[in-house]
Amino acid sequence: MPFNRREFLQGTLAAAAAASFPTIWMRAREARALDTCEQGINFVIVQLKGGNDGLNTLIPMTDGTGQNRTVYTAKRPYLGINPSDLAATQVSNDPLHNGQLALHPHMLGLKGLFDSGNLAVLAGCHYAQPNLSHDVSERIWYRADPPLHGPGTGWVGRVLDGLCVGQPLAVPAVDTSSQLTPLFYGNTSVLAFDSLLSLSFPTLGSLSTTQKADYKARFLNIYNQAISSGGYLGKLGGSGYAAVSKINDYKTTTSTTATNLNDLINGTTLSSSGAFGVSGKTQGYGLAKSLRTILALMKGEQPGNVPLGCRIFRASIGGFDTHGDQGAHIPLGTKSIATKVNEGFANENYGALMHRLDRAVSAFWQDLKDNNLHGNTVVMAFSEFGRRIEENGNHDADSGTDHGSAGPAFVIGPKAGESTAAAHMVGGLYGAFPELNVPDSNGNMVYQLDFRQMYGELMTKWFGLGNGTVSTILNGFSYSPVGFLV
Repeated sequence: MPFNRREFLQGTLAAAAAASFPTIWMRAREARALDTCEQGINFVIVQLKGGNDGLNTLIPMTDGTGQNRTVYTAKRPYLGINPSDLAATQVSNDPLHNGQLALHPHMLGLKGLFDSGNLAVLAGCHYAQPNLSHDVSERIWYRADPPLHGPGTGWVGRVLDGLCVGQPLAVPAVDTSSQLTPLFYGNTSVLAFDSLLSLSFPTLGSLSTTQKADYKARFLNIYNQAISSGGYLGKLGGSGYAAVSKINDYKTTTSTTATNLNDLINGTTLSSSGAFGVSGKTQGYGLAKSLRTILALMKGEQPGNVPLGCRIFRASIGGFDTHGDQGAHIPLGTKSIATKVNEGFANENYGALMHRLDRAVSAFWQDLKDNNLHGNTVVMAFSEFGRRIEENGNHDADSGTDHGSAGPAFVIGPKAGESTAAAHMVGGLYGAFPELNVPDSNGNMVYQLDFRQMYGELMTKWFGLGNGTVSTILNGFSYSPVGFLV
């Protein structure tokens, strides 16, 4: 049905007003009161973009009754990490062949979380018939749909729709990205912004305080008219009104309580717990900065810590598409982490990524503990695929690894006695290490644990969704308990 003149003018004004904001705001709400789905547990997703080399993240130290260490050494004469360098980060043995496994030597923080029972390592996590395209495999993980035959929404978007049914004004999630990730596609409002500094009402600097207030009031009037129209115009109006009314709340959050993350980012050394930073040396810890923003939003509006309503978050760290110049590991007995940081991890590009991931996530977890937020927070880390078993190139400084398949995923959460939620973490190794001597037809590792099992465990145990709802969200996939959450 065509618009009449009034509807056209309303739509034009609403669209123009909404377009005057950055594209950080997806449908949101005016009200400060929280809807039901904006309360409860927290969930933080960390994406390793580019395809993480899982074989140098979770590493075979010995063969056991299999051949994984033997094959690893043969296939990676340059990039392979010696067993003697892995003792400090050794974790569980592989359940298939009892071979000893270890995390990358730079992952000392995650090793500590593993030892404390807060970290679950999901080995060989992927899906059948792996796709080696970044875009396609990302969509598969985002949608929880390996054949990509189901709805085009994201699995978290569908979770939000299930949690927020009948609550159209809820805004329970934030994506710390300049654009909304398809992971959140659905019918529920999600905000996307990469910096709290980007949140500002777009008025000319030359306007007086009175003029700015009048300007804002006129925008609100336009949005209100659009909201009253309902439908598409109502969504435009709601987005605009929320942007105006929410900006001040979000901008009052503070990062001052992110002591460990600030230490890491600013290159200082804490006098008490943590000591995550190297004195005098700052680095581009993009993931740490995103997690610091998330911590501020979780902590709530300042002063008074009034909850903002967001409790599901995504952050990312890029650089994992390591086809070349991946870098051989320099033993920590030869060169310390502090020296490597001060030298910018020269010739250790992958080692730098492992350090930044480990430090950011472990500093974030310590900040959660310091702010009493760890009891109801779970962190999940994943990558769209792993890398090939065999290194490429001429086994020298130019070598890297090409697109592969299975790799480890990580889940961090409160263990028994720490959790204030209905479930708690049972740390350890889950899944199994792929048998490197029995690759698939493309020479890649065969997955051992379908990633949807991890999603299913998070949905049933952490979010408390019923099996029927979970099956629908997973497009009919049958979830079986993995055991890392009970």
